[in-house]
Amino acid sequence: MTMRIAYFSPLNPMPSGISDYSEELLPYLARHAQIDLFIDDYEPSNREIVDSFSIFHHQEFERLARERRYDMCLYQMGNSPYHEYIYRQSLRHPGVTVLHDYVLHHFLEFITVGRGDLIGYIREMGYAYGLEGTGLARRMFAGGERVQRYQYPLCERVVDSSLGLIVHSDYVARLLDEIRPGTKVTKVNQHLSLRKVPSSATARASLGLGGDQFVVASFGLIAPGKRIDLILRAFARFKKKHPNAIYLLVGALVPPYQIEDGVHELGLDGRVKVTGHVDMDTFQAYMAACDVAINLRFPTAGETSASVIRLMGTGKPVIVSNVGWYAELPDDCCLKVDPAEREEETLLAYMEFLAANEGARQELGTTARAYIEKNHSLVGSAQGYIAFIRDILSNLA
Repeated sequence: MTMRIAYFSPLNPMPSGISDYSEELLPYLARHAQIDLFIDDYEPSNREIVDSFSIFHHQEFERLARERRYDMCLYQMGNSPYHEYIYRQSLRHPGVTVLHDYVLHHFLEFITVGRGDLIGYIREMGYAYGLEGTGLARRMFAGGERVQRYQYPLCERVVDSSLGLIVHSDYVARLLDEIRPGTKVTKVNQHLSLRKVPSSATARASLGLGGDQFVVASFGLIAPGKRIDLILRAFARFKKKHPNAIYLLVGALVPPYQIEDGVHELGLDGRVKVTGHVDMDTFQAYMAACDVAINLRFPTAGETSASVIRLMGTGKPVIVSNVGWYAELPDDCCLKVDPAEREEETLLAYMEFLAANEGARQELGTTARAYIEKNHSLVGSAQGYIAFIRDILSNLA
């Protein structure tokens, strides 16, 4: 009998990387199960998904669950407001949760403190960390220091409410074992999905970039944790030897973060461009156009970077932070920067090395592409999901 899955996830046009993730994965999961999609208050924009799946508002789940008798609920959980209905549904109807971020503190703080519900935040801190958590939250509201979000991830209620968890790294699996020993957890690699990627020359022409420019780029949401201030300082030093270099930030700034003052102070006006949110075809065109990509992250929320996977799958040399999931990437597939005292100097040295060695850029990119194609396929991702769900179901029988 075909397995029935109730699948909860944001979809496009919701500006979440998990929207893209789900839309890439769903056709492959559908080879193994019958899937209904449950979303929030918007109209999905991907016609292929709309034409291929039954899509319902999440408030219809109770009725449909009685009629269709789903074998499993599958929840895509991330650290953003787009997952609020998913979070609340997962607490009412336990299922398998895909934990895209180990740290959910920002999300829980938004849906409590962000709406004036201070008691709700204190309650969540108390649930996860007992009297210590309650005390921390109360002291924060009394004018004390803010709670350190990365030290108190607030994922505990989601973990406790799940029949099993899918994660994308050994790093997060270890953290979950530390806070909740014995929890059913499996790792399924974040998958690679590339649309038709143009050549570098074609991409540059379409984006208005010069063929002689040395293009350095960072991809994804632009926030302090991406170490942008540090990258800008390193790039300002790099540009002195490479006046044809430009730095692209391909993604949207996360308010209230802004970089204009820093760009001006470093004398980088006209050499740094922020694209804002772009569609996936444009996103991949910028990937094709760049010479070197820098995607740093510290501290890590336990995330896995779809941008890094796409860049490596495109065959681009990538510089990453040596933390969390990024540290698990093979050393011959990317260059890693320790978030320590000499972080800026190390980053600059890598940029100088790659700019001076086209052969090294090509070799690093080729090795990265081969690794990603072997270990991050959509077929393998779907198989990992289905095997884990079947395992959970067999234990419930």
